[in-house]
Parts: sequence; structure tokens; C-alpha cells
Amino acid sequence: MNCMIVEDELPAVKVLENYISHFSDLKIESVHNNAIDAISELQKTHYDILFLDIQLPKMSGIQLLNSLKNYPAVILTTAHREFALEGYELEITDYLLKPITFERFTKGITKVYKNMQKQFIAPEIPVQKERSFFSAPFIYVKSEREYIKILLKDLLYIESIKNHVKLVTRTESIISLMSLSHIEEKLPEKYFLRVHRSYIVSAHHIERFTQNSITIHKKSIPIGRHYKQLFLSWMSDSIV
Repeated sequence: MNCMIVEDELPAVKVLENYISHFSDLKIESVHNNAIDAISELQKTHYDILFLDIQLPKMSGIQLLNSLKNYPAVILTTAHREFALEGYELEITDYLLKPITFERFTKGITKVYKNMQKQFIAPEIPVQKERSFFSAPFIYVKSEREYIKILLKDLLYIESIKNHVKLVTRTESIISLMSLSHIEEKLPEKYFLRVHRSYIVSAHHIERFTQNSITIHKKSIPIGRHYKQLFLSWMSDSIV
């Protein structure tokens, strides 16, 4: 798949080039440090994936997308969470926050693959693949000297407490010596989201919410200022 990178910071370009090189079916066709040159190229050449920084000189990445009638799969790259909602309204494929880890980059590429498959595979196939997640819906978490099995469907939320995390289910709370960021990387993004520097929540167990807080099992969980737009975007498909 042909890729274009639009990024004005050379270190960020190098990171993307390195990550892309690990995928044999991805090829970088062009790199631009501004949106204007990129628009010209996109109008005359077919691309499959566009890696797009939001904050660019003269014209932003969002303005670039708004200026095009059609564009390839877009993976936005930025150091700022506040653009997440606007980005998803443009039907982007993924939103990567800098500094971007290889594992998070891989998840973004996987989303591109899945979206492309939907264009060619009958609807029944994605449904069956979705069910496969529930065939083994659990994680093992180390607590003191033993590993405890937690069913993801029973996991309500996770709270960070200094250098520990507390995983709360309907029946118990489990304390584990790890960081919230570490366990965040292990959970499926479709069902779990970090809404505060100290909390990750399960979408299935949100009973009610406002722009500032979430209620799960009578527990009020704050929504951090930097996570607010991302949370509202995450919940948008469920709002009628």
C-alpha cells in the first residue's frame, strides 16, 4: 500500500519511516513538510494511507482534509488530544498521540487493514471475527505471588494508586503492581478507554455520564480535561 507522510518535524518523520519499514506491504511514496504540497500530490496520485500531522505551517492537517473531496485512509499524528473529536468527525482511521510507540502504531495499521477488508468481505465475516474476541475474553493479572484471571466482561474500571493499579469487577477488587499505561496497552480499545490520568473505564458498564464525570456501579469517575473530547467521540456512536 502506498503511503504519504505529511509532517514538519524531522524526528517524527524518522519515527514513522522506521515503523513503516517493518511492514512489507507498506511503501512510502512521498514525504511532505507542509499541507499545500501534499494537497497537490494527493489530487494527482493515488495513495492508500496518509500519515498526517495536525499542526503544520500555513495550513493545518484538518484544513487539508476539509479541502479534499476524497482522501485515503488517514492516520492523524499529533501531540495534542484536543483535536481528537474534530478528527473523528472527518472519518479518520486512527488518531496517534506523540510520542508514538510501535505497538500503538501497529494498532493503527491493523485498523486500516480491517477497514479495507470490509470493502471486499461479506458482512457475516466481520461479525464472526468480532465474536472471536469473546472466545477468550480474559486477562491474567499478577497480584502478590499469584496470577488472577479476570473476565473482561466483568471488569468495571481500573484505578491508578501510586505505583499500583486497582482492577474493579462486580464482585472484587484486585491490586496489582503495574502502571496504568501498561495495562492500557493490553486492553481492546473498542471496549476500554482512559478517561483520566488515574482511570480506565469499560464502555459496557457506563451507567450514566456528563461532560465531567462517569458513573459505573455507583462509583463516580472524573473525566480529565485532556481526555474529554476523546471520550465524547468514543461514546458518539451510542448516543441517540
